[in-house]
Amino acid sequence: MITLIHLNRFVLALLVSVALSLVASASKSEEDALKRIQQAKYSIFTGNWDVRLYEDINSVVDGVKKGMPGLDYALVDQKIANSTRMTLVFRGQGDQKVVVRLKRFETFTRLRIRVGVVGSETKSAQIFNYVYRKM
Repeated sequence: MITLIHLNRFVLALLVSVALSLVASASKSEEDALKRIQQAKYSIFTGNWDVRLYEDINSVVDGVKKGMPGLDYALVDQKIANSTRMTLVFRGQGDQKVVVRLKRFETFTRLRIRVGVVGSETKSAQIFNYVYRKM
């Protein structure tokens, strides 16, 4: 009987530690996304929102393609210039256009987001935050 109580306590402690580690990793990804947003650059002249990601271009493309439907954007066009440059075009509610350009450099991948005709810094940051946490 004592062993059954100890076993139950052990299982409970194990479940609590797993739950805490999942919460810690989730908050870390949100913290990392916020850090990336703070490091991003927005050009008021072009409407482009740029951020550097130290990941492979293919994993970034997959993350963008998986994340954008969660924001009610559908992929309508994909242009692959070569293995280091790609453009993805999405359309959302009200036919709002979002263009995501990716370019691979030696040590990082540049992700460029432009919302609509003139761009939107806040909307671009919101899109990146959602997509990045889904990667």
